Amino acid sequence: MKNILFTLIFAISILSCKAQQPIISIEDATAEEIENAYYKDTNNILDPFVGSWVLNDGTTYLKIVFEKKIMANTGNYFEDLLIGEFQYKENNIELVNTLPNLTDSTITNVFKYSINGNYFMLNTSPFEDYTTDSFRMNLSMSEPNGCVSNLDVRVATVNGQQAIQIFKRGFLITLEPGEPASPEPIIPAGFYFLIKE
Repeated sequence: MKNILFTLIFAISILSCKAQQPIISIEDATAEEIENAYYKDTNNILDPFVGSWVLNDGTTYLKIVFEKKIMANTGNYFEDLLIGEFQYKENNIELVNTLPNLTDSTITNVFKYSINGNYFMLNTSPFEDYTTDSFRMNLSMSEPNGCVSNLDVRVATVNGQQAIQIFKRGFLITLEPGEPASPEPIIPAGFYFLIKE
């Protein structure tokens, strides 16, 4: 009986070890994905970006809300990442508002949010005219018209207030000869400071 119990405990131990997934810091992630790995925000580098951020200069209104998703299932692995939605107005005319997506319980795929990602960068920064700190997040932004852009986002301080600065790369892509170019961006390319609400 002792041998059967010992064998059973040993088999359960082996199976539980194999079932554990490797935990890898998103800061140590490489281009090679490891199946069933958990790419974790071990040092909470995503946390300073979480919240509601607003630019309102009387002509342009841009609100971006970032949330941190923990252990999101991406299909082959799990990861912590930022997701976000936005509202954009020009001269008090709303051109786009995806903010309701944040409370839409039918969205189960993190890549269906308008903004998503966790790729941080330390190389040459588009913000070098503003700061010597090159740390920033690089996120993907999809607008409802199909335009896809990259967002570089850094934490900043504006007049003593918490802020983020974004650099939106607006570009048109033609994938194959004869294919139409991607739609024009709704939110123009450029630099924006947004204050924390």
